[in-house]
Amino acid sequence: MIDINMLTTLSEAEIENPNLFPFPFSMHVGFAIVGLIFFLYRFVTDKKPYQLIFAFAIPFSLTIWLSESRAWFYTLGAVEAVLVICAFITTFIFKDKPEEQPAAPAKEDEAPAADADEDSDDEDEE
Repeated sequence: MIDINMLTTLSEAEIENPNLFPFPFSMHVGFAIVGLIFFLYRFVTDKKPYQLIFAFAIPFSLTIWLSESRAWFYTLGAVEAVLVICAFITTFIFKDKPEEQPAAPAKEDEAPAADADEDSDDEDEE
């Protein structure tokens, strides 16, 4: 369940501009570190480019705290949008191709079994 005390404590933290920054800086850093670690781990295990893009994009969002300029705010938003679009596109470009199963060995495995059945039929006829 949601603890109301936690929500009031969150709202009392050092939030400079609640409309622009719904979380305090320390919480934003924590979320960025968790996101960075998660996407780096997934990139190491899966080797998908979109994971590396997100691993870069999430901590890059911390740069919004560097300036109060509206120009930087919109520039950062545009850069983040481009990174998300690039990540979305790379999910389709670098899709895993289904593994092709070799058809020839499967037929060879069935052939001896069929020959063995034919041989047993020949033995039964004698």
